[in-house]
Amino acid sequence: MMQPETLNWANYEREPIHSPGLIQPHGILFVLSKDLNILQVSNNTVKFFGLRPETFLNQPLEMLLDVTQVNGIKESLNYQTLGSVNPLKITIHNDWKTLYFDGIIHHSNLDCLILELEPALSPKTVGFISFYKLVEAAASTIQNSQNFQELCQFVVKEIRNITEFDRVMLYRFDPAGHGTVLAEEKLDSMTSWLNLNYPAEDIPPQARQLYSINLLRLISDVNYKPVAIVPAINPLDKRPLDLSHSVLRSVSPCHIEYLQNMNVSASMSISIVKEGKLWGLVACHHNSPKYVSYEVRKACEFFGKVMALELRSKEDDSYYEYRLELQATTAKLVEYMSRETNFIDGLVNFQPNLLNLVRADGAVIYFKGTCEQLGDTPSRDRIEGLIHWLEEQKVPSVYHTDALPSVYPEAESFKDIASGLLAVTISKEPKHYVLWFRSEVLHQVSWAGDPNTPFELLPGRNPRLHPRKSFEIWQEIVKCKSLPWKPCEIDAALDLKNAIVTIVLRQADELAKLNAALQESEFKTQEKANQLAKALQELQRTQTQLIEQEKMSELGELIASIAAEITNPINFITGNLSHAQEYAEDLLNLLYLYQQHYPEPVPEILETIESIDLEFTSQDFSHMIESMKGGAERIRDLVHALRNFMRLNESDLKAVDIHEGINSTLLILQHRLKGKGGAPGIQIVKAYSNLPEVECYPSQLNQVFMNLISNAIDALDSHPNHPGQKTILIRTEVLGGDRVLISIADNGVGINPTLQDQIFEPFFTTKSTKKSIGVGLAIAKEVVVEKHKGEIRCISELSQGAEFILEIPTKQPYPTPSQTVDATGPTP
Repeated sequence: MMQPETLNWANYEREPIHSPGLIQPHGILFVLSKDLNILQVSNNTVKFFGLRPETFLNQPLEMLLDVTQVNGIKESLNYQTLGSVNPLKITIHNDWKTLYFDGIIHHSNLDCLILELEPALSPKTVGFISFYKLVEAAASTIQNSQNFQELCQFVVKEIRNITEFDRVMLYRFDPAGHGTVLAEEKLDSMTSWLNLNYPAEDIPPQARQLYSINLLRLISDVNYKPVAIVPAINPLDKRPLDLSHSVLRSVSPCHIEYLQNMNVSASMSISIVKEGKLWGLVACHHNSPKYVSYEVRKACEFFGKVMALELRSKEDDSYYEYRLELQATTAKLVEYMSRETNFIDGLVNFQPNLLNLVRADGAVIYFKGTCEQLGDTPSRDRIEGLIHWLEEQKVPSVYHTDALPSVYPEAESFKDIASGLLAVTISKEPKHYVLWFRSEVLHQVSWAGDPNTPFELLPGRNPRLHPRKSFEIWQEIVKCKSLPWKPCEIDAALDLKNAIVTIVLRQADELAKLNAALQESEFKTQEKANQLAKALQELQRTQTQLIEQEKMSELGELIASIAAEITNPINFITGNLSHAQEYAEDLLNLLYLYQQHYPEPVPEILETIESIDLEFTSQDFSHMIESMKGGAERIRDLVHALRNFMRLNESDLKAVDIHEGINSTLLILQHRLKGKGGAPGIQIVKAYSNLPEVECYPSQLNQVFMNLISNAIDALDSHPNHPGQKTILIRTEVLGGDRVLISIADNGVGINPTLQDQIFEPFFTTKSTKKSIGVGLAIAKEVVVEKHKGEIRCISELSQGAEFILEIPTKQPYPTPSQTVDATGPTP
């Protein structure tokens, strides 16, 4: 059993009223498959046909209707909308009499068709002419109404005339969902409900949705006993049958009790849908059971649609004079804005002003960070908080409420000046808004019963929610609300927004034209300046190249001369060291022979042996010769690396091993990788892939490696308090499209992201100008991009190190003109 604490408004909202599994008993319902076999049937077939419902299940529809009528239903299925063929006149013969029905067909889902049969008041079909006569006069009367209130009154009067209900009333929903009775026609003996308000809880959300789908709803007897559908679960989709479009669908028990508490025995509702939204309802009540034929119901539904079409003009016409006033005010404001350099001045410095446009108590123009306030408004910090809230709500271009504290609780602290808000978004980025405020207006509302207790939980074995029993007038003083914003005021605000956008764009266009004229007059000067800038850029580039060429030429000549000077002595030393080692070994061997044959040396020899520590000298001499040979070999390797690095005799393209150039560069820079003063050195991590030979200008590419590795060492040296191991990672990779990647990354100080777009510019450096002139990376870019048709880029964050990535084709498409663009100078 459901616990009382779980019985609340949320439970009522979740009631599946579209699929109750029950119908009203004054008709019969059949659920048909695509081939018109009977899948489900209402459990009242005995009453109409003398046969139990199980008799019809899984039988063709021909069991009930003759072939002609079945074929008529099949033909109806070809119509785009089934509503256009309803009602079908159905005749059924049984053993003792002939039965006449109005047949209504509609789809329940893609696989099912619902056929509902209501006993016909007449066996004859009401033709188009009869239907036209039924509605023509009433529709003409509705369309000829002079204003909104007259329209509402005509609708209820004409519907009561053709239905003969005891009471017909029309009520409109406000933005909060509450309903207000606008017009009423009734028996003189009945109490008037005109101008009373009904709380939104009287009609839960799922019921409002059904009112928008099924525009007319008849309950011929509120005291009916509902009829179940057999079987309860649809055999095709294994779910309860969706009766959203059904004319016989049973009503929620709570709604039945609601009508009974109002002493209503029969009811009919007609939905008024305006611009796709449920605007209101025409509610018909009768003091005794009452059945209304399908034709009359369709006529009433037609009146509802006519009214919906008339609403736009009639509602607006009720404010016709006021709309003209607003249009005149808008025109004045546009004129003022157009005359002023700053359009805001045109909205606040004249009469009428921004307040007059919508009869507001305060207004704000929030534009380009400025906050222009007019009249009574909240403080600037509260305005900015309100704008932030509007952005979070993702409101449309216009937003309005007459109860701001109810949706924005912070507004309760300034409700006296801002209980109402009308906001227009000029643009969200940057924040451009126009806001209007209205002060709190206390007013009295008359409700049909207490709106705070729309439901009661009555005790009993099976507790459930019960609607209120009292509909006596209940009056309430409403707080934290302003006068509502009229539709014409909202339209005026939108018109002003469009005018502001137009004026701002026009001013921008005029400024653009002025700039164009100025540019035209300065065209020649600008062109000369461009030429000068281009020449300066070329000069700067040439200067960079010359500096590097001169440096590399001098360095190359120096390395060549040093290599020549060192090579011959080193070869001499290396060759003679082996002879010296042989001589020393021979002499030591001879000495050992003397020791064997003359074991007792004379005192003078003993003294000499002790003074020179003969045993140590004989052992260390061999080690010393080996060390000298190792040093000579290292010098020879370094000379080889320098020659390989410079490749001064290779100015043309040549296929080389990229790793060989990187390793030569590292050998040259090895002295800089060692730690100083006891500090740990820099670790080189090689992550080489198996690269093919790359066609390139070897010396120029080696100089790029020299620049990047030198920069990495500088970045690590400038980080004396490095938290861990200083590391340079050199990684190579084969890419698709016959390209290779070379990455040189360090974990040093990194490069400021704001400077990364400039580091490849000539003469730009992040170091002291005493240490760098800032041409190394510029030349590196030219070597990689211009000479080798590759790419070079940098990825870096402060304190996270820097990574320079090169991508180079393995084959050059054609030899580029020979051009020495060397770059060994350190870069930023």
